[in-house]
Amino acid sequence: MLLLFFSLGISNVFSQKFGGANGNEWLAGKYGQQWVRVGVSAKGIHRIAISSLPAAFQSADKAKLQLWHRGNQVSILKADNTEILFYGVPNDGAFDELLYRLPSSRKNPYFSTYSNVSAYFLTIGADNGLRAEVENTAVDNGVAASEFHNQVELKTYQTEYTHFTFYSSRPATFNSFFEDGKTGTGTRLPVGAPATSPVYTANPVSNAQPSTPASNFNFAAKNVYGGGIPKVKILLSGRSGSAQVQIKAGKNASSLRQITTVNTFDFGPLEVNFDLDPAQDYDANGGTLGFQSVIPSSWFSVTYFTVSYNQTIDAQGLNSYEFNFPAAPAGSKSRIPIANPPANALFYDISAIDNPRIIQGAAANLMVSRNGNALKLLTTNDSQNINVQAANISTVTFQDINPASFNYLIIAADNLISSAQAFGAYRQNDSPGTKYSPLVIKVKDLYNEFNYGEPSPVAIKRFVDYMISDGNKEKFLLLVGKSITRPDKVVKELPDEVPTVGFPGSDLLLVDGLRGTPDDVPAIPVGRISGLTDAEVNGYLQKVKDYEAQKDIAWRKNVMHVSGGKDTGEINQFANYLSTIGNIVNTSPFNGSVIQKIKTQAADVIEEVNIGTELNGTGLGMISYFGHGSTYRTDLNPGYVTDPAKNYNNTTKFPVLFYNGCGVNNIFSNLFGSAPNSSTSRPLSLDWLIAPGKGAIVVFGNTWDAYASTSNEYLDRLYPLIFSKSDKDRGTIGEILQEVALQTKIAKGYNYNPGQNSRVAAFYDADRANIHQVLLQGDPALKILINEAPLPVNLISFNAKAAGTKVEVTWKTASERNNSHFIIERSYNARNFEEVGRVEGKGDSNSEVSYSFTDSKPLAGTSYYRLKQVDFDSVVEGSVQKGEETLSRIVSVELDKTSAMSVAPNPSTEYFEIKLDVPTKISKWRLVDINGRLVKDNGTGSRVDLSNLSPGEYIVEVVTANGDKYIKKVIKL
Repeated sequence: MLLLFFSLGISNVFSQKFGGANGNEWLAGKYGQQWVRVGVSAKGIHRIAISSLPAAFQSADKAKLQLWHRGNQVSILKADNTEILFYGVPNDGAFDELLYRLPSSRKNPYFSTYSNVSAYFLTIGADNGLRAEVENTAVDNGVAASEFHNQVELKTYQTEYTHFTFYSSRPATFNSFFEDGKTGTGTRLPVGAPATSPVYTANPVSNAQPSTPASNFNFAAKNVYGGGIPKVKILLSGRSGSAQVQIKAGKNASSLRQITTVNTFDFGPLEVNFDLDPAQDYDANGGTLGFQSVIPSSWFSVTYFTVSYNQTIDAQGLNSYEFNFPAAPAGSKSRIPIANPPANALFYDISAIDNPRIIQGAAANLMVSRNGNALKLLTTNDSQNINVQAANISTVTFQDINPASFNYLIIAADNLISSAQAFGAYRQNDSPGTKYSPLVIKVKDLYNEFNYGEPSPVAIKRFVDYMISDGNKEKFLLLVGKSITRPDKVVKELPDEVPTVGFPGSDLLLVDGLRGTPDDVPAIPVGRISGLTDAEVNGYLQKVKDYEAQKDIAWRKNVMHVSGGKDTGEINQFANYLSTIGNIVNTSPFNGSVIQKIKTQAADVIEEVNIGTELNGTGLGMISYFGHGSTYRTDLNPGYVTDPAKNYNNTTKFPVLFYNGCGVNNIFSNLFGSAPNSSTSRPLSLDWLIAPGKGAIVVFGNTWDAYASTSNEYLDRLYPLIFSKSDKDRGTIGEILQEVALQTKIAKGYNYNPGQNSRVAAFYDADRANIHQVLLQGDPALKILINEAPLPVNLISFNAKAAGTKVEVTWKTASERNNSHFIIERSYNARNFEEVGRVEGKGDSNSEVSYSFTDSKPLAGTSYYRLKQVDFDSVVEGSVQKGEETLSRIVSVELDKTSAMSVAPNPSTEYFEIKLDVPTKISKWRLVDINGRLVKDNGTGSRVDLSNLSPGEYIVEVVTANGDKYIKKVIKL
């Protein structure tokens, strides 16, 4: 719910991570080759059957086969006409570091946020591919035999996420970017709220992932080399409060002893290190760790632990075993006797994962040459090799992209590529005004080309950085597809998703800080269509086509302000924010009108409101909401556009919709239920965007927390960029939000440093979070609220000026097509126009033509003028079709020393008459004294009786039938 929250030091530390390093450098000169992607989800020796590959690979010279991993060519262990063998590893999530702020804040190296699968790319190269070196060194008994290696036992726990909303005890604030402590972790301990916490010797089942079984905190500590002391490293995660954690160890759960007591803090990480006691903490069967919380209402979780010790060189008869030996001088040799190897064991030096070596020899006396580095040796039984099934193999095409050739980028989920291409075709061929050069790309192709085949938003950031490397940032990014960031609903490998960054999700963080753009400011505008089907995306595209083709657009000047609040103070505060900023709407150049809907119930309740009269009738150009909210309702609730009870049907009149309210624009929680008004429904913001033929043309607002003062400052920056700009000068919606982000960055000067972002002080900047979490749903290249329709003539100028008691209206055209005539229209309020003259056009003309019209009886005060250009009538199938009409911009002129309202006699003893010199009637009037006290109310007619009033000064306030207000001071004698 929305809460009350009462130097240009711009850092580019993160942009440097992406500038010039885009993940596609390794493809230079290789785009034209055939490629196969091989997915690997476990480390070990992998086999690809040649018969599972495309025909070109089956018939190719096997010496030409090359294998690539993360931009490096891999030394293949074997490649013949039967099979390919290579050493491969799963995705370790190393690239997640690029999304952390600071990058050093990634404290858990054993958790991959988006994918567990690593991609290897096989191709037929122009040159021979790398092959693993085969070493067969003669036994040298003069070399002292190695007696031990360093064994590291690792246990990781990922049943929950540290910064998660599953529990009521959660972070008070959420940054979208990855910060210190954000990671996958174990179940929150203690489970529930017991009076006394038990000792946990296993990670319990989590209600967030009930299908994942409990996992013990045990360890083996087997074959410890004589006199060795095992060392334990534990990463604990704070899960609210300052938990005091007693850490215990023992041979089993019934013999635990207390090792140490530590305190976690808030939601930060805590690394704990200690030694085990061989006499008390483990035996031949291993041991176990135990954890107990001793402070009520404080929680923690176990993220991982390692137990490291020197171990005898014994493979224990297992099918695969890794040994880790310390560095030795280059050129030296190690003699390694391996006890209890598997039958038919093979040996590989896997110290460099992309450049393994085949070590030949006998397990009892294996000789290995050394290169100065540490040695990781794998012994494995060939029968246990992991076969890569056909389902993990796919053909890939890499595209050699020239950034200068494209300025409208569309990234689409694979299942939405058809509708994404239709959107690109529209922007290329039929886009009014600017015709764009679109690039439509599948997100999976993006992963392959810009992130080495690994699903991650890092790929999008690298791609955008590459696409603006030509120096042109006047480009747009449209994301077509859903993204899921709610931790308990995230699906690894991101199927049918176009990912955003972080939890809460932020599309801005996909494009900020690139190529010299400040962090927290988008390098190019970005928007998203979170559709599930081509039909939904195509439905939105049709709305864009209709919106941009409209010529009857006067309705766009109508703006509605909707405000909520939980009590009288909030209701007044929120309404005042909108009322104050609404003055910009009413004045030039927009000259619009504001309709205000204010909550009436001063309580923490949902109050329903129906805006169908305005939405379906005259139409609304923009709706701004300010109040409390959630994904499926606001506290003054206009509701879902598809709710049958609301009866909304604003065909062709699609407003811009802006939400200031907590979570209203959160589209990242995997909520797609079609029925409205439920916590499981698709978000109401998404409903307004993708409802076919009605709803909104764009929607933007908060994906998470919104704070009153912060949101008000955002309004103060946003509204002038929309309403204080002419159609010509107003940016696209994406450019407007980009400019707001830049203005906020300059004004607030927030940056990133260890003191603020270590979570030690739970650092949170509401303005920065608001910028990150204001999400644009819809086309970022859309020109919004265009209200001066382009004429089918090239209008050079259009002006009006006073000439004594008359007004001269003049205009010039550079060219005309099918122009029948102009109608000159006049208004006293810039909303209600009447025809005052007609001037014939030139039909077709390619030369400059000047026109003029004299209004000999202008209105008193300020008059507003516009041109209506009318085409010639046409005959279609025997029927006369009226010529199309289009409107120009509005100009104004003020006559000196005149007023649209006068009263007489004034001063007076008995009465006065009201006279309006405008084409409308008096609806009602009221009289107040000089102190603002109401004297007479709801008066009608033009005569005001003063006979019963005390002498003095009064104010008469007149409201017209069109809703205009006039005020005049009168004096009673």
